[in-house]
Amino acid sequence: MITTGIKQKTFSFRGVDYKTEIWLGISIIPILLIVLGGCLYCLAKFWQVDLLKIPRGLIIPAILGISLFSLHWLVKLVPDRTWQAEVDDKRLTLRYGKHYYDIAWDNLRRIENMGNAALRYLSFVTKDGVTVRIRVGTGALTPFSGPEDIAAVDELIKHLSVYIDKHFNKKVLRNKIDQNPFPHYGVYVVKSEPLTYTFLQKMTPGQVILLFLTAGMLFVFLMLQLLFYYIDSKG
Repeated sequence: MITTGIKQKTFSFRGVDYKTEIWLGISIIPILLIVLGGCLYCLAKFWQVDLLKIPRGLIIPAILGISLFSLHWLVKLVPDRTWQAEVDDKRLTLRYGKHYYDIAWDNLRRIENMGNAALRYLSFVTKDGVTVRIRVGTGALTPFSGPEDIAAVDELIKHLSVYIDKHFNKKVLRNKIDQNPFPHYGVYVVKSEPLTYTFLQKMTPGQVILLFLTAGMLFVFLMLQLLFYYIDSKG
């Protein structure tokens, strides 16, 4: 086991893990269908509103509003959103709820520190296949934390920066408009392994925006078609 000279220190911040983030996203769907469907039913049943005459331009803001409200409400139901990271010259230990990860520095092969001003997607990947995904955010779509939690994550990476800069290579991500939105943003791979790039990482920012815009428009179109089919079938 190597020693790194990293000083012992403990960091604590609020956030979620990857599985909780996925659970939150999936849980919005039935809530959205129930609330939106219930509102339409009440309008038709009790107020005799002709659903076919409702401006369809109002439906998209309603969907977004219900989704955001549901997400903020669901986050409050997460029983424990505290991450605790303890580092010393031999290892990194992470605790989140009932999960505990003990990572020796010589077992660490990749660090991903992605996101934007209001979001940190921090992941640690080991050589024996363990991946720890930390999500800390203050945005409308990632209401997991507070500004002090983002600052704590940045302080953790800053504390490790001398070790990262010495033992890891940084990927050049062509798909990012701003390569350094915050200190030590990016994907770092241990120097003993070659740098490889995914299909998305090879794309230009314009291509990525077009891809996600097309996918988003297709998703909204399909959701609206299902909703309009339901309205028309009731008409």
